[in-house]
Amino acid sequence: MKLSILLITYNHARYIREALDSVLWQDIDFPFEVVVCDDASTDHTREIIAEYVGKDPRVSFRFLPEVPNMGVTRNYQRGFVAVESEYVAALEGDDVWCSPQKLSQQLAFLEAHRECSVCGCNYFVYSEEQARYTERVEREEGFRYLDSRQLIADNLIGNFSTCMYRTAALKRLPPALFDLRAYDWAVNIVMGRFGLIGFLNTPLSIYRIHGAGTWSLLTHRQKLTSQLEVLPQYDAITDGIFRDDFDALAVRLRAAGAGAGPAPAFQFRRAARFGLKLLVQCIPPLFVTIAKQLVPPVCWRVMYKFIGRRA
Repeated sequence: MKLSILLITYNHARYIREALDSVLWQDIDFPFEVVVCDDASTDHTREIIAEYVGKDPRVSFRFLPEVPNMGVTRNYQRGFVAVESEYVAALEGDDVWCSPQKLSQQLAFLEAHRECSVCGCNYFVYSEEQARYTERVEREEGFRYLDSRQLIADNLIGNFSTCMYRTAALKRLPPALFDLRAYDWAVNIVMGRFGLIGFLNTPLSIYRIHGAGTWSLLTHRQKLTSQLEVLPQYDAITDGIFRDDFDALAVRLRAAGAGAGPAPAFQFRRAARFGLKLLVQCIPPLFVTIAKQLVPPVCWRVMYKFIGRRA
């Protein structure tokens, strides 16, 4: 089979119909499968999914065996092991694909760009409490390339539901990765070692923030502290080759108010080298926007080169 959809669910009865409708809405003209990885839901998530079996002749459903609740990281691991198609797209049960071309565009991109192991896309962040949609980045035409270092600095991919993977590269993920608290960020940082990451600039997906979400329940400070705590683990799983980048991120997280507990296991030996970079990053966005209108582009290029040499 050419394409599998990895449907990751846990107590998503409230949202799962919308997610499944967005799958059946896709303009794919060949058979594909939906691999259901339900993490022991206690609501009617699994029963609702079963209602969709046979609704679309293109789509076959494969339910992985029911198991005790294992958490999202292990649930993804068993899903990645289960797929054997050439490509796999992830969809979490509380997210939704907002364009019928989401899969076809990503598939065409990966077929045309063998240098890429992952194709992500721009997306809307939907705050359920505020009923507000916000684009992750400003929409543009075309695509951009990302690599692991760029994802460490800013996780532009943002969530699994934006991603389509080349399965052969996905199978190369080290099993030890799933012993960690590893979500899309960690997986995609490691995937960046196997190829470039393509990012389509058009929003094709919606990431929902709601009160029952694992990440959403954390306060801003808890999110910063949680990120800080896993950096030594991610540094180890990537063999230390991104240590400078993790060092820089740790400095930024601490400056932004992350927990003031013990320092991570690895030392931030090069933290001072990033001082100038941090100074630029702390400038309010409004000032940067105004400056970009007043300062000639050539001056910006010179400044970025100057910062890069010293960072």
